[in-house]
Amino acid sequence: MKLFILHGPTASGKTMLMNYLLSEDSDILEPIISFTTRRKRLQEKHGHHYYFIPREQYVDYCRVGKVYQEIRYLDEIYGVTTDELQRVENTKKNGLAIMNIEGMRIFKKKMKAQDVVSIFIYRDLKDIINSILNSDRKKEDKESRIELAKNEMLDITSCDYVVYNIGTLADSYTQLKKIIQKEINARHIDKEIKPGERYRHFKEGDVYEIITTALYTENYCPMVIYRDIKTGIDYARPYEMFCGKIDLKRENKVVNRFELVKEEN
Repeated sequence: MKLFILHGPTASGKTMLMNYLLSEDSDILEPIISFTTRRKRLQEKHGHHYYFIPREQYVDYCRVGKVYQEIRYLDEIYGVTTDELQRVENTKKNGLAIMNIEGMRIFKKKMKAQDVVSIFIYRDLKDIINSILNSDRKKEDKESRIELAKNEMLDITSCDYVVYNIGTLADSYTQLKKIIQKEINARHIDKEIKPGERYRHFKEGDVYEIITTALYTENYCPMVIYRDIKTGIDYARPYEMFCGKIDLKRENKVVNRFELVKEEN
C-alpha cells in the first residue's frame, strides 16, 4: 500500500480534489480518516470527515498504543490510529489523506519513504486570499487564515510533487492522476547503498565513492551522499534517483544511473 498525502495552503482546493479523486478512482484509492478531539460541526459526519472522539478515548488510544500519528492544532488533537491504517490496508487499495507538513513528516519518518508520496496543491496566493475574503468567516479568522496560507506556501519545496490548481478542476485532476499512476506502477527499490562502495556514472564514466546515506530534514526523503574521486567534491542525490534507471532511446536500452564498481580480486 502506498499513502498519497495532499498538502497545500488553506483554500488551495485540496478537499475538492480529494473528493474528486475518491469519486473517480475509488477502485484504487481509499481515504484515511483521522480522529479529532474537537467538536463536530453541523455539516460534518462521523466516520466520513473525521472520527470525532472525546479526550478520554484519545487517552485510551495512547494507553494501548493505537495512535500511529498525531498533531495538535488550536488546542485540539488530530491523528491516525493503527486500526485505521489496517482498515485501509485490508481494502487492498492505496491510502489518500490531507495533512499539514507536520503530519506528512511523521508518516515519512515512520513508513518507508517510497510508500509515502506527498503532493503539494498550488494555487495563486491572490486567488486564495480572494476566496478567504469572500467567505462568511469572521474578520479575525480571515486574517489568520491569510497569514497561515502565506506560511504554508513555503512548504512547496518539502513535497515530492506539485499540482498546479490554476485552471479547471479537470486539469488539476489529470495532473494528480498521472502522479498517482506513476507512483503505483513504480519499481520498488530495495538496493542497499553502503559507505565505501564506488559507483560509475552512466554518462561521464566518472567514479564516485559513497560517504553515507542520510534523511533530508524537510520531508525525510533518503539521500545518498557521495564524493567525486577525481575532484573530491561531495554531492547529494535522493536515494531513488541515485538507484534509478535511464532510458537511452537512441541506443534502445535502459541502464542504471550509477553502476556499482566491482573490486578485482
